[in-house]
Formats: sequence, structure tokens, C-alpha cells
Amino acid sequence: MLRKKKTSVFLSALVLFSAGFVNCSQELPLKELALAKSQVERAERLSAEEYAPEEYSEAKKSLVSANEFAAEEKASDSKKSADYAISKAYDALEKTLPKLAAKSREEAVTAIDAADEAYASEYTPEEYKKAVSARDAGETKLAQADASLASYLREDKDETAKELKRTVALQEYEEAHNQFQEASKISSDARKVALEKSGGALVKSADEVDALLDKAASYSKAGNPAIDEEKARVASAREDIQAGKLKSADEKIKAARLASASLLQDSIKDHAKNRNAQAREVVEDANVRFGELNAETYLKSNAKESYASTQENLGASNESLQASGNLLEQDKFEDSIAQSEEAIRLAEISIDQIETLKGKNNVAKKDRKTVETTETTTTETKDTKASSSQVEELSGGWKRYTVEKSNPADCLWRIADREDIYSDAKLWPRIFEANRKSIRNKNLIYPKQKLNIPPKTGKIGKAPKQ
Repeated sequence: MLRKKKTSVFLSALVLFSAGFVNCSQELPLKELALAKSQVERAERLSAEEYAPEEYSEAKKSLVSANEFAAEEKASDSKKSADYAISKAYDALEKTLPKLAAKSREEAVTAIDAADEAYASEYTPEEYKKAVSARDAGETKLAQADASLASYLREDKDETAKELKRTVALQEYEEAHNQFQEASKISSDARKVALEKSGGALVKSADEVDALLDKAASYSKAGNPAIDEEKARVASAREDIQAGKLKSADEKIKAARLASASLLQDSIKDHAKNRNAQAREVVEDANVRFGELNAETYLKSNAKESYASTQENLGASNESLQASGNLLEQDKFEDSIAQSEEAIRLAEISIDQIETLKGKNNVAKKDRKTVETTETTTTETKDTKASSSQVEELSGGWKRYTVEKSNPADCLWRIADREDIYSDAKLWPRIFEANRKSIRNKNLIYPKQKLNIPPKTGKIGKAPKQ
């Protein structure tokens, strides 16, 4: 670059030097000197020093000689040197321009391809079209230049016509080169804008598709190779985004999105069917167990509230199962799954309540064989021991309950149903609400776990520290 700058300064100095002869002698070849200077500068600007170093060097030396002869007022020698400089500059351009145009064409094609990969046609369509148009114009000029150069090489009779054809060919090559350079510049700018506009949007789109596939995988318990394939496709799209290949990334994400929608629908449908079948089994089991109970026995005892609660939960379980089936027929699979889950939850609570009722009934039958006073004393003693070992009295009507492993196992509704707690299984949500920090799943409590029991009525608030 420094060498080219020095050459340009040198050539500029030459033309200023030769301009001083305008008034000294009309015989000096001023026209030839000016043309020689312009063509040598042209050769320099178009990288002739790289593609045709010998011809360019000869042209530059001859231009210097032409100006030196002009300074000495040797008009004839000056004209000969100037003509030779012009001839060698043209030789340098003839050798340079076809190669230069071919190189700039390759660069333009590469730049447009990169812009296309960045999806410039989608995000900067006008600029992308301009780049393509400039490339096409360059292609047209390049074809014309090749034809003109071939015609020049075939011409062997008329020297004037031959030089004219060469001049036209060189001009066309230069115009083609300029068009290709313009195409490269516009493409690069369009690619940059496209990357800024679309990169974030595609990453967000990839995240959405991954979320759909993760959801499909969560329903497909046994695994699904098709889901893994689409996950790999999205991963490949993310790599394309990093490489600036946004068009390819977009195509992959769109294909994965289409596939993920179908995979999710199939996975949810299969899961909904399976969960409905499981709910039906659990609810039918609960119905059979409840049917084995003697209603009169419980309705006439102190267990009638527990019996009524069991009946209520079982009824709600059957209603949820029915709703699950109806929703399944309507292809509302996620709603059907939710109803199946509720049916299973209520049925399992009902089964636990049924087993507890059976246990109470067996105890009642055994105790009826003893004297009523003995039964009362035993019950009081039992309650006292249970209270002292598992239930601790706190201030403000609060209690602290220590979970124990027993048969049947402790659960929130069973704790709420204890006579020393609420004597009402339906109040279990109060216990759950008061212990949200220590109970993540209302169906899972553990032996030795301490639960704060709020008062039976009123706002729950916070448990006392002691």
C-alpha cells in the first residue's frame, strides 16, 4: 500500500512537471504524455503490479523517460516514450483485467452466498436484490468483455480497429470488476444487518421447539427415537446460527417445529389413554371396597362423618373419571389427563379412608364384648398416650404433631380426622397450608416429621416458635 501511494505521488509530480511545457513548445506531445500518465495510473489502481509486474514496470519507466525528454525539449523522443508507456500500460491492463474481474466475480459470488446463508433475502430483501442485480450486471459485462477481447485477438488487418476493440474490452472488464465489487459490498452489509435482526429470533424459535420436544418426551415415558432425532436437528440449527448460516438454521427449526407438534400430540394422546385406564382401575377398586362396607353400621356409629367423607371423595373420584373419558373422546388430552390424575388422587384417599373405617369397625366389634365402663377407660388411656407421644400443645390453640410410621400410614387427612386434632378429615388443607415450607407434596409426609397444627377455625397465620 505504501509503495502504491509513493507511485501515485510520483506520477502526479510527473504530470505537473510536463504541464509546464504548454507555453514553451507546441510541438511537445502533451496529449500523449497525459494519456500515458492516466493509463499508468489506471494500471496501478487495478493491481497491474500484481498481475502483470513486467509490463507495468516498463510502462512506468517509459512514462518517466517521456517526461525527461520533454524537459529537455526533445519532442520526438518524448512522444516515442509516451507511446511506448501507453502501449505497455495497455499490455499490463490486458493481462490484469480478465484475472481481476474473475477474482472479483468469485468474491461477489461468495459474499452473496454468505448473505443468503444469513437469510438476507428474508430480513434485508431490498439490499439482497441490489447485490444480486449488481452481480448479474457484472456477469453480463464480463461476457461482453470476453467477446470483445476475442474479437480484438482475431483482428489482424486494421490496427486502428484492433486497438479500438482492445480499448472496449478493457473498459468492459473494468466495468464488470466494478459491478462485482459493488455486489460484494452490498452483500456484506446485508449479511451484517440480517445477522443482527434474525439471530436472536431464531434462538428464541429454537428454544420454543426444544420446549415442545421436552414436553413430548415427558409424556413418552418409554422414550421415543423420533423425539431424539428432532432434538438433534434443533442442536444442529443452533450450530448453524453460531456459524451465521441462518437460512439453514431456519429451515431446520421449521422442520423440527412441524415434527414436534405431531410428536407432542401423539405423546399426549397415548399418555391420556394410559392414564385414563389407570384411573379406571383405581376408581373401580375403590368402588368395590366401598361396596363391601355395611352403611348402617357406620351411619349409626361415631364414624358416620368419616363414612360420609369417604362417600363424598369416592363420588368426586367417579365424576372425575367420567369427565376424563368425555374429554378423551373430544381429543382434549391434557384436560383428560388432569381429570384422570384427580380421579386417582381421590380414589386413593377413599381407599385409605375405607381401610381406616374397616379397622374402626373391627375394634368396635371387639370392644362391644367388654363392659362399657372398661371400653371408656381404655379409650381414654389410649387417647392420652397418643396425645402425649405424638401431639404437643402450643400457645394460641396450635399443636405440633410428630408423624409416625403406622398401619395404616399417617397422611394429612388421617391426621386431621384424629379426635385429638380436628375429628374432621376434610380439614386436612389447613395442616397443608400451615406447613407449606416443609411439605412439597401433600401426599408425601415422613416418619418423625414435625407438623404445625393450626386451630380448627379462623385465619391460619404463623405457628408459634415454641
